[in-house]
Amino acid sequence: MWYKCSGEKKIVKFIVAKDIEAEQTKASEMQMNRVSSSELNKTLRKLRSEYTFENFVTGESNRYAWITAMKVAESPNVTVNPLYIFGDVGLGKTHLMTAVGLYMLDKNPNINVVYTTSQQFVEDYYQATTKKSINSMQEFNDHYRNADVLLVDDIQLLANKNSSQEEFFKLFEYLFENNKQIIITSDRRADELENIMMRLKSRFSWGIPVDIGAPNLELRKAILQRKLAFLISNPEDVAPEALEYIAEKFSENVRVLEGALRRYINYCVSFNIEFSLENAKTSLDSLIVPEQSNIEEEDSINVAKVKKVVANYYNITITDLASTTRKAEILFPRQVAIYLIRTLYNIPLQKIGDFFGGKDHTTISHGFDKIKKLIDTDWTVKAVIDNLTKMLK
Repeated sequence: MWYKCSGEKKIVKFIVAKDIEAEQTKASEMQMNRVSSSELNKTLRKLRSEYTFENFVTGESNRYAWITAMKVAESPNVTVNPLYIFGDVGLGKTHLMTAVGLYMLDKNPNINVVYTTSQQFVEDYYQATTKKSINSMQEFNDHYRNADVLLVDDIQLLANKNSSQEEFFKLFEYLFENNKQIIITSDRRADELENIMMRLKSRFSWGIPVDIGAPNLELRKAILQRKLAFLISNPEDVAPEALEYIAEKFSENVRVLEGALRRYINYCVSFNIEFSLENAKTSLDSLIVPEQSNIEEEDSINVAKVKKVVANYYNITITDLASTTRKAEILFPRQVAIYLIRTLYNIPLQKIGDFFGGKDHTTISHGFDKIKKLIDTDWTVKAVIDNLTKMLK
């Protein structure tokens, strides 16, 4: 009938419901296999699947590092190479570096992402050079030199490992010359690395160094809020003041902060009690160092003393020092106060930021560095600092 009407030949195929279900099941299994293969791919590379860009909470202390890492992920070996991420323990360096690797793998599952730590690299090199097998060194080179993307954690731990440093230098040169992306994390700037050969430190500075500072109070609260979604089904059940309490008491680093939250949630779930402020205090009491409150009180007293002396000296108000204005007559005294607090009382830069209206680590660090440099080049600034120091002592 169709041929008579249209002049075209058609093949008609009848499919019963059973066949449709079979096709759907087959397609579902294929999709699951693709997902499983992708996850296996990441596991074999020792990449933690939760360390994604989406799960990295950004704030003033880490936003620039996040933006730069994202640029590298989108255009490897085009914008920045190597990417050198530095900062204190537990602030998210490994998370950010891993996020780059996961992003690249999602775009191209065949890309060879090699993750290692400095300790693992040293161990691998030791095994390659001490095994009697003639293929051991070749296997070592094949593993590392075939990388399209090399992720190296805690490069500072290569210190004093001279042979391993030499081998890593060769690897770095080989990958760089072959346009492969290199990402490195460290607990300090490249020029501050101790017992690392100068030519390696020089190579680390070829790209762009980005730092991750300690999170301020607002960022710590945002991190806790994000983490809640992974721990309980109804995050709104947790009292806001409980999160505020945890964010205030655990400011050292993100790792400690998240550990405190997990303990609090587990405590409340185990005893089937509400997620209240009082239960937060009870569950975390043993984690808070007894002397911590005394230290915080002492820090507050010392900061207040510095603010008062500096404000009187420059004939401004204490409120001016903590304000957001960048007028020269306020900004310079503020930087002087920051320098004095840091040098006289050794208070962490991020904590100093909290005393100055929640300013981020980068701002405080910049103020400190500026006065430090001026002391060496401007005798009038040195005289002011010496005078204020005597007044404070």
